[in-house]
Amino acid sequence: MMRTTALILAVCLAAAAAPRGAEPTAAGEWRVAFVVPTGTRTVSMYIKQTGTKLTGAVVNEDGEFPLEGRLTGDQVSVSWSVPEDGKLMEITMKGKLSGDTITGTAKIGDVGEGPLTARRTADN
Repeated sequence: MMRTTALILAVCLAAAAAPRGAEPTAAGEWRVAFVVPTGTRTVSMYIKQTGTKLTGAVVNEDGEFPLEGRLTGDQVSVSWSVPEDGKLMEITMKGKLSGDTITGTAKIGDVGEGPLTARRTADN
């Protein structure tokens, strides 16, 4: 009985100490290309991750814009706002994270939605 208990305890401890698969992370520097009505736009995105919460900035030729988002499993959702005709227009990116790539869609305010691809250029 004592040996069985010790064996069960040893198996449980070994299972608890076994390395698990790395959790996906969206942290890092990204180059994002997405389609808008006037063509393809490219921006740089800098993401910091705390748990599932994403923060950071999107940078393009018009300036730097704060972003917020979430990573749930391999699903990424990030939003930021840019000035457009005197008001703010929200851009929402949703996609699947696979290693150093995100593929999905970008919703550009009420203008429309198009495909996007993002590639990680550096880790944080």
